[in-house]
Amino acid sequence: MIVKPYRIGIIDIGSNSIRLVIYDTTPEGGYKVVKEIKQAARLSEKISAQGRLEEKELWSIIPILKQFKQVCTTFEVEQIRAGATAAIRNAPNANEIIEFLSRESAIDIKIITGEEEAYFGFLGVINSFDIQDGFVVDIGGGSTEITLFQNRRYQNSISLPFGAVNTNVKYGNNGNWDEEQIHELRTHVLEKLQQISWMKSRPDLPVFGLGGTIRSLGKIDQKNRHYTMPNSHNYVMDTEQVNHMYEMLPSIPFEKRKHVDGLSKSRADIIVSGLIIFHTVYHYIQANRCLISGEGLREGMLHDLIDPEGAVKPSALEYSIKTLLTFEAEVSRKHLNHVYGLVQVLYEALQDGRQQEEHQKLLYVSSMLYRIGGHINYYQYNRHTQYWLMNASIRGLTHREIILCALIASYNTKSRKQKLSQKHKDILLTSDEEWIHKLGSLVQLGIALDQSETQAVQSIQANLNDKTLYLTVVSDGETWIEREEIESAMKVFKSAWDLKMRIDYSSIF
Repeated sequence: MIVKPYRIGIIDIGSNSIRLVIYDTTPEGGYKVVKEIKQAARLSEKISAQGRLEEKELWSIIPILKQFKQVCTTFEVEQIRAGATAAIRNAPNANEIIEFLSRESAIDIKIITGEEEAYFGFLGVINSFDIQDGFVVDIGGGSTEITLFQNRRYQNSISLPFGAVNTNVKYGNNGNWDEEQIHELRTHVLEKLQQISWMKSRPDLPVFGLGGTIRSLGKIDQKNRHYTMPNSHNYVMDTEQVNHMYEMLPSIPFEKRKHVDGLSKSRADIIVSGLIIFHTVYHYIQANRCLISGEGLREGMLHDLIDPEGAVKPSALEYSIKTLLTFEAEVSRKHLNHVYGLVQVLYEALQDGRQQEEHQKLLYVSSMLYRIGGHINYYQYNRHTQYWLMNASIRGLTHREIILCALIASYNTKSRKQKLSQKHKDILLTSDEEWIHKLGSLVQLGIALDQSETQAVQSIQANLNDKTLYLTVVSDGETWIEREEIESAMKVFKSAWDLKMRIDYSSIF
């Protein structure tokens, strides 16, 4: 029986934009996006000299919120969580604004405090990266949140009342910057950072960047490098690249900046103010690199809503694979677990105890997701699997690991004669080509050993001796289907590993 997912709408009323994301969710906390709508608002630019947001300035967003509510109704959303961030919460008339917006839109809107915004951003990051320690830096339109986490636990955070939009209004000259303006904004940011005791407590940690500013910097850098994988999530910029952006973008006049490859015209004016904030924070906390996160505030609001007590997942990768299989896989979980178990036995014998942690990860993901392409079409599912894994949201993997998993999981008899790493040679290592063939052939052999998906092959014993892999296949039922596929997989295996293979079939029925 197929259980209908519980559908949730998250509305984020930010200082720069208003966004609705609709998610299908599972009781275990998994989710996938089914609809997303973003509208520019730039509320930070509508704040009066007294810091207020007047009703006349807010009428422009009421039609947007009303239509968001209509979209939620059409999509049969069962629960809406709507929150407003810095532009509204920092206004002295914040409660009046929330009451007005809630009444006119018929949506129950809450103010997200600075501490909540930082925590939600942390939840979005920690559940999409398998990393223990780091900083989260979220540069929004009207605020910047900085969070320190250790051992996957939230430690400290601060919400600072400046972002890409309101600092551009205060310090920028219609998007054109000179040295004096840059110095003034840097000084303002540094003065705030120097008041926070824990900010310099953990040097040489990675920064996980949230918000449109940092995502845009990543896209620009990808274009400059002719990067062959367009994914933003988990894209890495080192200190040299961060510094290059800081030296390059402010010097480009606003009108020319609109044409920078990778930068949207709507962000061309505020990218510099956001960059100055980010560059200042990055160096003050003595970060060692920046990883861009595609998940943040909205996903954090969702995690907190679905399971507030268990909002931090022990492993982003396990959580991600479980979610993908729940929503997309049309194959028995028992079969997939059995294939992975068989592959582990083979790998351990071939490595003679010299197991590599990364290989174990690649084999696990590839074994569990090798049939994910069957959701598109069962026939030629290998080809669909490769595309799927290259474009799916597999959290907890680097870009290099995603490419490797896609090539290993989709490996087939024709692959052994192809140079599979060529397309992504800017990301893959020279040694990866050999291991794609070796690990890919192992996964294919594991699949062959349970080709009927009945676990007729109950177990295997493998032993490597004198360039020959001796395999004992123990079954408790008929294995005619398996034997034919094993013969085919053996040819690929022998070619990839440069080994002979001897198989002994043993029945226990």
